[in-house]
Amino acid sequence: MGSELDRELEQAQAALLARFAPDARVRRIRWSQGETQLFELGAGAPLLYVHGGLGGAFEVVPILAALAENHRVLAVDRPGHGLADPFDYRGVDLLEHARTFLGDILETVELPTVDVVANSMGALWSVALALDGSSRVSRLALVGAPFGIARRPPLLMLPIGFPLVGPRLGRHLFSTATRDGSRKFWGQLMVEHPERVDDRMLDVDVAHTRRNVESMLSLIACIADWRRLGYRRELILGERWQALSMPTLLLWPEHDAFGSPEEGEALVATNPNLQLVRVPGAGHNAWFDDPKTVVAEIERFLATEPRSKVEAVA
Repeated sequence: MGSELDRELEQAQAALLARFAPDARVRRIRWSQGETQLFELGAGAPLLYVHGGLGGAFEVVPILAALAENHRVLAVDRPGHGLADPFDYRGVDLLEHARTFLGDILETVELPTVDVVANSMGALWSVALALDGSSRVSRLALVGAPFGIARRPPLLMLPIGFPLVGPRLGRHLFSTATRDGSRKFWGQLMVEHPERVDDRMLDVDVAHTRRNVESMLSLIACIADWRRLGYRRELILGERWQALSMPTLLLWPEHDAFGSPEEGEALVATNPNLQLVRVPGAGHNAWFDDPKTVVAEIERFLATEPRSKVEAVA
């Protein structure tokens, strides 16, 4: 069954790449606890994309070619997502795991430092790496509300975090995913205009979801605190945002289901290294609603903001 699900995902992914980024290179790479998949396109300064919660590197494919016009873009599947090896997150220190995984990936692709574009939970992982003192991250562009600013997920997602009933519900929903169901879910939580999401993207999302049921359920168990009806306390970065020393862009959609732009404004007020740009008419994965604005703002940020002073000294 695993190999069959792998083939379904590989075929759907190939169709998506053929549509949006036919020149992208796809390869498997190792990290200290397994293997994962990497998309690579373009030349020039490296730019690492780290995907969000229950998604995969495939989510960046619609803007991969646009970003690759000026950068060597690398998009990696986090463990247990996309075509990465399965991974059991139960009992894992997620922030330490994030630092280990991303640090290993940078070692594998031989990058001492890198600019990062990240979404949602990928933002949490990238900030965790940026805060570890190793100066591996030179600049951060975070698209969508970063995971862990809000203390609770959208109400629609709460039941999956409950013990006993949550895994049963999640296992049923994930294993029976369909294109229509995926579009409906994206419209509820991920984008403002679900009709703009290409069918090939939804086909990859469905195949990815069906392949990675157990890994994703274990991640939900890792982040959820059902007693607080929210996320585990240690995943709320709070004042740690004030310690970010590199230029950081928050591209915040006006209709983000995971956090309001006002929360972002309050965050930016605590650290002069942070800046916020609102994306009108967009949801959490804003590049599906307004790819031109998202790419243009990322490029503006990378063209005008100097890399971190720590990196410059190094």
